[in-house]
Parts: sequence; structure tokens; C-alpha cells
Amino acid sequence: MAVFSFHRFGLTRYQNMGSRLRAMRVRLAKKRRAIKRMRQSLSALQIAAEQIERDLIFAAEQIDRRNERIVAENSLVDRLVYDLLAEIENDPLIRSAVEAIRTQNLDGRNIIINQAPPPRGRRRRR
Repeated sequence: MAVFSFHRFGLTRYQNMGSRLRAMRVRLAKKRRAIKRMRQSLSALQIAAEQIERDLIFAAEQIDRRNERIVAENSLVDRLVYDLLAEIENDPLIRSAVEAIRTQNLDGRNIIINQAPPPRGRRRRR
């Protein structure tokens, strides 16, 4: 009789272990699914961050190109204005007109005409 009850005790103990194992497997499966979802969202965030980085680099390159173009245009305009001023300065008709304007009085005020200085080389800003 003692053997039978021991045998019966052992069965319930193993049955108990089986339900615990099943519960553990269910918990592990839930954790695996959660980890899988986290990995997927992490990879999606990494892809989005890479795209944002590419967009920022592209925008910075466009701004640099635009700034270089503006600097080049400004230097060309400065050079053109200086060339035109040098032409005007060397023209005898313009010189006589400037001298005529200098000698005039406008309501008791003298007109002052200054000679433009040559342009200095501009430094590039960073």
C-alpha cells in the first residue's frame, strides 16, 4: 500500500512540474514576441535615422553650393562695378562733368564727390 501512495504522489508532482513548464514556456513565448517587436521597431528607427542623416547632409551640401555661388556672384559684381568706375574715372567727359558738379552749390551746400577705392580681396567666411 505504501508503494501505491508514493507512486500516486510522484504522479501529481510530475503533473505539477508539467504545468509549471507549460506556464514557463508561455511566459518565454510572450517575452520572445516582445523582443521581436522591439527589434523590429529598433530597425525601423535606425532606417529613419539614416534617412534623416542623408537628408541633412544633402541640405548642407545645397546650402554650401548656394553660398559658394553667392560669393562668386558678389565678387563678379564687385569686379564689374570697379571696372565701370575705373572706366568712368578715366573718361575725360565724365571728369569734366564731375568737376562741374563739384563747383556748384546746391542751396548753400557743396556737393562732394569722392573717388571710389579699389576693392579689397574678400576672405571666405566659414
